[in-house]
Amino acid sequence: MTWGKRRALVILLVVAFIVVGVMIFTSSSRISSKSVLVLDLNGDIPEQRPNDLFSAVGGNYIPVMHEVVDSIERAKTDPRITGLVVKIGPLETGWAKLEEIHARILSFRESHKPSVCYLEHDGVGNLEYYLASACDQVWLVPTNPVFVHGMMAQALFLRGTLDKLKIYPDMFHIGDYKTASNMLTEKKFTAAHREELDSLLHSIYDEYLTETSQSRKLDRAGFETLVKQGPFLAQEALANKLVDKLAYWDEVQGFFKQKNDEWKPVHLARYRQEVKSGGVETIAVIHATGLIVSGESGNSPAGGSIMGGDSVAADVRHARENSSVKAIVLRVDSGGGSAVASEVIRREVMLARKEKPVVVSMSDVAASGGYWISMGANKIIAEPSTITASIGVVEGKLNVSGFFNLLGLSTDYVATSENATIFSSQQNFTPAQREAIQKSMQDIYDQFIHGVADGRKMTVEAVDKIGKGRVWTGAQGKTLGLVDELGGLDRAIEVAKQLAGIPAGKSVRIERLPEEKSFFEILLSRDRSGALSGFATLEQKIRWIMRIAEPVQARMPFELVIR
Repeated sequence: MTWGKRRALVILLVVAFIVVGVMIFTSSSRISSKSVLVLDLNGDIPEQRPNDLFSAVGGNYIPVMHEVVDSIERAKTDPRITGLVVKIGPLETGWAKLEEIHARILSFRESHKPSVCYLEHDGVGNLEYYLASACDQVWLVPTNPVFVHGMMAQALFLRGTLDKLKIYPDMFHIGDYKTASNMLTEKKFTAAHREELDSLLHSIYDEYLTETSQSRKLDRAGFETLVKQGPFLAQEALANKLVDKLAYWDEVQGFFKQKNDEWKPVHLARYRQEVKSGGVETIAVIHATGLIVSGESGNSPAGGSIMGGDSVAADVRHARENSSVKAIVLRVDSGGGSAVASEVIRREVMLARKEKPVVVSMSDVAASGGYWISMGANKIIAEPSTITASIGVVEGKLNVSGFFNLLGLSTDYVATSENATIFSSQQNFTPAQREAIQKSMQDIYDQFIHGVADGRKMTVEAVDKIGKGRVWTGAQGKTLGLVDELGGLDRAIEVAKQLAGIPAGKSVRIERLPEEKSFFEILLSRDRSGALSGFATLEQKIRWIMRIAEPVQARMPFELVIR
């Protein structure tokens, strides 16, 4: 037995003992009456749990979006749950996901069960405070400042660095607002880029002011004045009614002990197992998450999900061909990627729509290729702050010949024609190559705007006017006709039920695709080469990077940060 096989066997045995131990523990721990649901929310809140070997070991403790909102909704009517505690750490997720969680916590308050948000971590900024405002009470550690202040949108530009490295970005885009390549070609905002981000920023800021002030029962104008004056020390936050109490974790426990005679917390990792969907009719919820590439879905070398066109198309096809599935909800969280892979998914959406309703639920981002795969659905549902549209195309390459020269490297080549070097990294595009690239891009853009026009029942001219690569929020998209309704995944499922003729009060079974793999399934699964996919080789990682760099892109600016 080789050393590699021995190591894999040892890992397998160790993890087997861990899994068995966890199963024994969770099976013996039952949720008793007078329990309090405790949610620890920090960092990113992904739509899907990564299906890779190492995430599988501890992945059960990484909350995903639907588990958070479903658990809050279940706890609202669960007689065993008497209250809710939300512990919020520094958040790295987008505004749209927070709007959905915020709405579910507000719904929980209708049960008249107490809800307390506890802010004990450094970094209570706009994102964290917005989510906290949904609870009945906001409690803050006495030494913790509240960095509620005005909002800013920030973008990173690499052109100066590329110039120093003698790397030239030879990039093309259609539409002044198609800013995905600006990160490489510019050193600061262009006029169109600034206009676009200013519009996005103020749309999200307006939602923030309105929803937060309503949740805290504060006058909107008064709250905006406070926001402009921030940040605040803990005592100042209390005096201005931004928080309800300065307290510690033992006092949170004491609050519920007084109400329940004892402190019996149940965490999401345990409670999520109690949340089951039921019903005779089935609705398929298909997750389409991450950068869109051709081929199969996976995880990027840097972490996070990669959406494979073939994989998502296969999931849509499976739901279409399954007679028990009455409607499909496509949950999109993607800033785009390959135009070809996006079209492969869109085709399956159009085929499915002929047989059963297809509703798109947009998460944080459904832009460029993310909107491409959405545009053919019967209905599109988005949160007010969802980043969407970016109807445009970008294409190009980096000429690294100057960088090679700095390192003393050189290359040479032979070719059968001028255009054989079109994607060579050692030269800029020739005039003939530029013409070919721009022709290809225009063709893709025309397909994009015609697809939107057909799916949204708009004229091509109207789509082109609001296209040109421009990014909008969900609220703006609804006004422009790019979005049908504002809401979260729960609303999308309700719309799907309506379109499928399922009574509103009737429960349904949710089939989530792709199915989450167990540790052993991931460990023993093999890629197309027959190698165990649980142990990614350097060659496999390089192949992932090559897929990310597909030439023709329908992509939004990933460097966009709004805080």
